[in-house]
Amino acid sequence: MTTDLAVNLLDTFPGRMLIDWCGEWRALHPEFSSAQQYADSIDTEDYSGRVAMVLHMYLYGGDFQDVIDLDTSDPEVVEMSEAVATALSSPSRETLLSPQSHHGNLTEWRAFSVANRHRPSALPNGAFWTATKFDSGSDAWLLHGEHDTERSPLRYDVHFAPANARIARVDSAPAWEALLRSHPREHDGTVFPDWPSIAQQWDAVHVSLSGLLCAEPLISQVPYTGGDTTGYAHCHSGPYVGVAEWAVPSTAWLRPATHMRVEPTPPAAGT
Repeated sequence: MTTDLAVNLLDTFPGRMLIDWCGEWRALHPEFSSAQQYADSIDTEDYSGRVAMVLHMYLYGGDFQDVIDLDTSDPEVVEMSEAVATALSSPSRETLLSPQSHHGNLTEWRAFSVANRHRPSALPNGAFWTATKFDSGSDAWLLHGEHDTERSPLRYDVHFAPANARIARVDSAPAWEALLRSHPREHDGTVFPDWPSIAQQWDAVHVSLSGLLCAEPLISQVPYTGGDTTGYAHCHSGPYVGVAEWAVPSTAWLRPATHMRVEPTPPAAGT
Protein backbone atom coordinates (compact mmCIF):
# COMPACT_ATOMS: atom_id res chain seq x y z
CA MET A 1 0.00 0.00 0.00
CA THR A 2 1.38 3.41 -0.95
CA THR A 3 1.91 5.76 1.99
CA ASP A 4 0.81 9.38 2.21
CA LEU A 5 4.46 10.48 2.25
CA ALA A 6 5.21 8.57 -0.97
CA VAL A 7 2.18 10.18 -2.65
CA ASN A 8 3.25 13.61 -1.36
CA LEU A 9 6.75 13.12 -2.81
CA LEU A 10 5.31 12.54 -6.28
CA ASP A 11 3.04 15.60 -6.04
CA THR A 12 5.81 18.21 -5.69
CA PHE A 13 8.52 19.18 -8.12
CA PRO A 14 11.43 18.66 -5.67
CA GLY A 15 10.00 15.28 -4.68
CA ARG A 16 9.60 14.17 -8.28
CA MET A 17 13.10 15.37 -9.14
CA LEU A 18 14.63 13.36 -6.31
CA ILE A 19 12.65 10.22 -7.18
CA ASP A 20 13.58 10.54 -10.86
CA TRP A 21 17.25 11.07 -9.91
CA CYS A 22 17.22 8.04 -7.60
CA GLY A 23 15.69 5.93 -10.36
CA GLU A 24 18.46 6.92 -12.76
CA TRP A 25 21.18 6.20 -10.19
CA ARG A 26 19.73 2.85 -9.25
CA ALA A 27 19.77 1.83 -12.92
CA LEU A 28 23.53 2.47 -12.87
CA HIS A 29 23.99 0.22 -9.81
CA PRO A 30 22.55 -3.22 -10.53
CA GLU A 31 24.20 -4.55 -7.37
CA PHE A 32 21.13 -3.31 -5.46
CA SER A 33 18.43 -5.95 -5.63
CA SER A 34 15.55 -3.57 -4.94
CA ALA A 35 14.61 0.09 -4.81
CA GLN A 36 14.38 -0.20 -1.02
CA GLN A 37 17.90 -1.58 -0.72
CA TYR A 38 19.18 1.31 -2.80
CA ALA A 39 17.21 3.97 -0.87
CA ASP A 40 18.41 2.52 2.44
CA SER A 41 22.05 2.70 1.30
CA ILE A 42 21.92 6.52 1.15
CA ASP A 43 22.85 8.09 4.49
CA THR A 44 21.45 11.32 5.94
CA GLU A 45 24.40 13.38 4.77
CA ASP A 46 24.07 12.14 1.19
CA TYR A 47 20.30 12.66 1.20
CA SER A 48 20.86 16.21 2.44
CA GLY A 49 23.19 16.91 -0.47
CA ARG A 50 20.75 15.50 -3.01
CA VAL A 51 17.81 17.40 -1.54
CA ALA A 52 19.77 20.66 -1.49
CA MET A 53 20.63 20.13 -5.14
CA VAL A 54 17.06 19.49 -6.32
CA LEU A 55 15.78 22.47 -4.33
CA HIS A 56 18.37 24.70 -5.98
CA MET A 57 17.42 23.38 -9.42
CA TYR A 58 13.74 23.87 -8.60
CA LEU A 59 14.09 27.47 -7.41
CA TYR A 60 16.73 28.79 -9.75
CA GLY A 61 16.74 26.61 -12.85
CA GLY A 62 14.30 25.16 -15.34
CA ASP A 63 15.18 21.56 -14.51
CA PHE A 64 11.90 20.98 -12.70
CA GLN A 65 10.11 21.14 -16.06
CA ASP A 66 11.77 17.83 -17.00
CA VAL A 67 9.53 15.96 -14.54
CA ILE A 68 6.22 17.63 -15.37
CA ASP A 69 5.21 14.60 -17.43
CA LEU A 70 6.76 12.00 -15.13
CA ASP A 71 4.43 9.00 -15.12
CA THR A 72 3.63 8.83 -11.41
CA SER A 73 1.64 5.62 -11.95
CA ASP A 74 4.63 3.75 -13.40
CA PRO A 75 5.32 0.80 -11.06
CA GLU A 76 9.06 1.54 -10.89
CA VAL A 77 8.43 5.20 -10.06
CA VAL A 78 5.90 4.25 -7.38
CA GLU A 79 8.31 1.67 -5.97
CA MET A 80 11.13 4.21 -5.73
CA SER A 81 8.85 6.82 -4.16
CA GLU A 82 7.74 4.32 -1.52
CA ALA A 83 11.34 3.25 -0.90
CA VAL A 84 12.56 6.84 -0.42
CA ALA A 85 9.58 7.63 1.81
CA THR A 86 10.39 4.60 3.97
CA ALA A 87 14.07 5.56 4.14
CA LEU A 88 13.34 9.17 5.09
CA SER A 89 10.94 7.99 7.82
CA SER A 90 13.61 5.81 9.43
CA PRO A 91 14.96 6.92 12.83
CA SER A 92 18.42 6.80 11.25
CA ARG A 93 17.42 9.78 9.03
CA GLU A 94 16.33 11.92 11.98
CA THR A 95 17.50 15.52 11.49
CA LEU A 96 16.27 17.10 14.74
CA LEU A 97 19.14 15.94 16.90
CA SER A 98 21.22 17.66 19.56
CA PRO A 99 23.66 19.22 19.14
CA GLN A 100 23.15 21.22 15.96
CA SER A 101 25.56 23.66 14.34
CA HIS A 102 25.45 27.45 14.34
CA HIS A 103 27.81 29.47 12.13
CA GLY A 104 29.00 33.02 12.75
CA ASN A 105 29.87 35.34 15.62
CA LEU A 106 28.17 34.68 18.93
CA THR A 107 29.37 37.12 21.58
CA GLU A 108 26.38 36.94 23.93
CA TRP A 109 23.25 34.90 24.49
CA ARG A 110 20.12 37.05 24.42
CA ALA A 111 16.47 36.99 23.47
CA PHE A 112 15.76 36.92 19.76
CA SER A 113 13.85 39.60 17.88
CA VAL A 114 11.82 37.69 15.31
CA ALA A 115 10.03 39.58 12.54
CA ASN A 116 8.46 39.00 9.15
CA ARG A 117 10.52 39.93 6.15
CA HIS A 118 9.33 42.98 4.23
CA ARG A 119 8.90 40.81 1.17
CA PRO A 120 6.76 37.84 2.29
CA SER A 121 8.90 34.74 2.69
CA ALA A 122 8.97 31.27 4.20
CA LEU A 123 12.01 32.51 6.18
CA PRO A 124 11.93 34.69 9.31
CA ASN A 125 14.08 37.68 10.18
CA GLY A 126 15.93 37.65 13.47
CA ALA A 127 15.85 33.90 14.15
CA PHE A 128 18.81 31.99 15.57
CA TRP A 129 19.64 29.35 12.99
CA THR A 130 21.09 25.89 13.51
CA ALA A 131 21.70 23.08 11.05
CA THR A 132 21.72 19.31 11.37
CA LYS A 133 25.12 17.77 12.19
CA PHE A 134 26.28 14.55 10.56
CA ASP A 135 28.33 11.62 11.84
CA SER A 136 31.30 12.88 9.81
CA GLY A 137 31.44 16.07 11.90
CA SER A 138 30.19 18.20 9.03
CA ASP A 139 26.79 19.87 9.04
CA ALA A 140 24.12 20.72 6.48
CA TRP A 141 25.30 24.30 5.91
CA LEU A 142 29.01 23.57 5.88
CA LEU A 143 28.68 20.58 3.58
CA HIS A 144 26.47 22.27 1.01
CA GLY A 145 28.08 25.69 0.82
CA GLU A 146 25.44 27.72 2.63
CA HIS A 147 28.25 29.24 4.70
CA ASP A 148 31.76 30.26 3.71
CA THR A 149 34.20 29.04 6.36
CA GLU A 150 36.82 31.59 5.28
CA ARG A 151 34.46 34.54 5.79
CA SER A 152 32.69 33.03 8.80
CA PRO A 153 35.10 30.57 10.45
CA LEU A 154 33.33 30.47 13.83
CA ARG A 155 31.15 27.45 14.46
CA TYR A 156 29.24 26.47 17.58
CA ASP A 157 27.50 23.37 18.88
CA VAL A 158 24.02 24.14 20.19
CA HIS A 159 22.84 21.60 22.75
CA PHE A 160 19.16 21.28 23.62
CA ALA A 161 16.59 18.66 24.61
CA PRO A 162 14.34 18.09 21.57
CA ALA A 163 11.63 16.47 23.70
CA ASN A 164 11.50 19.41 26.12
CA ALA A 165 11.64 22.29 23.64
CA ARG A 166 8.50 23.47 21.89
CA ILE A 167 9.54 22.73 18.32
CA ALA A 168 7.11 22.71 15.41
CA ARG A 169 8.24 19.91 13.09
CA VAL A 170 7.66 20.30 9.37
CA ASP A 171 7.89 16.78 7.92
CA SER A 172 5.11 17.02 5.33
CA ALA A 173 2.77 19.32 3.44
CA PRO A 174 -0.04 18.89 6.03
CA ALA A 175 2.31 19.81 8.89
CA TRP A 176 3.40 23.02 7.13
CA GLU A 177 -0.17 23.92 6.15
CA ALA A 178 -1.38 23.40 9.72
CA LEU A 179 1.33 25.75 11.02
CA LEU A 180 0.42 28.41 8.47
CA ARG A 181 -3.31 28.06 9.04
CA SER A 182 -2.70 28.78 12.72
CA HIS A 183 -0.38 31.73 11.99
CA PRO A 184 -1.34 33.13 8.55
CA ARG A 185 0.05 36.11 6.71
CA GLU A 186 -1.69 36.38 3.35
CA HIS A 187 -0.12 38.01 0.32
CA ASP A 188 -1.60 37.93 -3.19
CA GLY A 189 -3.77 34.95 -2.33
CA THR A 190 -0.93 32.86 -0.88
CA VAL A 191 -0.53 32.21 2.86
CA PHE A 192 2.93 32.87 4.32
CA PRO A 193 4.02 32.29 7.92
CA ASP A 194 3.46 35.09 10.43
CA TRP A 195 6.69 34.62 12.36
CA PRO A 196 6.01 36.87 15.39
CA SER A 197 2.75 34.97 15.88
CA ILE A 198 4.52 31.60 15.59
CA ALA A 199 7.09 32.79 18.14
CA GLN A 200 4.30 33.27 20.68
CA GLN A 201 3.56 29.54 20.60
CA TRP A 202 6.78 27.80 19.56
CA ASP A 203 10.44 27.93 20.57
CA ALA A 204 11.54 26.85 17.09
CA VAL A 205 10.51 25.45 13.72
CA HIS A 206 12.44 22.53 12.24
CA VAL A 207 12.17 21.50 8.58
CA SER A 208 13.34 17.95 7.92
CA LEU A 209 14.41 16.23 4.71
CA SER A 210 10.88 15.03 3.97
CA GLY A 211 9.54 18.48 4.85
CA LEU A 212 11.92 20.15 2.38
CA LEU A 213 10.65 17.86 -0.38
CA CYS A 214 6.96 17.77 0.49
CA ALA A 215 6.03 21.15 2.01
CA GLU A 216 5.84 22.72 -1.43
CA PRO A 217 2.90 23.70 -3.65
CA LEU A 218 1.29 20.44 -4.76
CA ILE A 219 1.33 19.93 -8.52
CA SER A 220 -2.22 18.57 -8.31
CA GLN A 221 -3.31 21.92 -6.85
CA VAL A 222 -0.85 24.28 -8.53
CA PRO A 223 0.06 22.88 -11.95
CA TYR A 224 2.86 24.55 -13.87
CA THR A 225 1.31 26.64 -16.63
CA GLY A 226 4.47 27.90 -18.33
CA GLY A 227 6.02 31.32 -18.58
CA ASP A 228 8.30 30.95 -15.56
CA THR A 229 11.83 29.82 -16.37
CA THR A 230 12.53 28.98 -12.70
CA GLY A 231 10.43 27.42 -10.00
CA TYR A 232 10.60 30.43 -7.70
CA ALA A 233 7.22 31.79 -8.78
CA HIS A 234 5.69 28.33 -8.47
CA CYS A 235 7.10 27.97 -4.95
CA HIS A 236 5.46 31.27 -3.99
CA SER A 237 2.07 30.52 -5.52
CA GLY A 238 -0.88 28.40 -4.64
CA PRO A 239 -2.65 28.35 -1.27
CA TYR A 240 0.58 28.02 0.78
CA VAL A 241 4.16 29.13 0.14
CA GLY A 242 6.73 26.34 -0.12
CA VAL A 243 9.76 25.86 2.15
CA ALA A 244 12.35 25.42 -0.62
CA GLU A 245 14.29 28.52 0.48
CA TRP A 246 15.24 26.72 3.72
CA ALA A 247 17.61 24.74 1.46
CA VAL A 248 18.82 22.19 4.04
CA PRO A 249 17.45 20.42 7.13
CA SER A 250 17.67 23.15 9.74
CA THR A 251 16.03 24.83 12.71
CA ALA A 252 14.92 28.45 13.11
CA TRP A 253 14.96 29.24 16.84
CA LEU A 254 12.42 31.92 17.68
CA ARG A 255 13.20 32.03 21.40
CA PRO A 256 15.80 30.32 23.59
CA ALA A 257 14.66 26.92 24.79
CA THR A 258 15.01 25.82 28.41
CA HIS A 259 18.49 24.52 29.21
CA MET A 260 19.81 25.43 25.72
CA ARG A 261 23.61 25.46 25.85
CA VAL A 262 26.09 26.80 23.29
CA GLU A 263 29.79 25.97 23.08
CA PRO A 264 32.47 26.30 20.40
CA THR A 265 32.65 23.33 18.08
CA PRO A 266 35.74 21.28 18.93
CA PRO A 267 38.39 21.28 16.17
CA ALA A 268 38.39 18.26 13.89
CA ALA A 269 40.86 15.53 14.72
CA GLY A 270 44.27 16.21 13.22
CA THR A 271 43.79 19.99 12.97
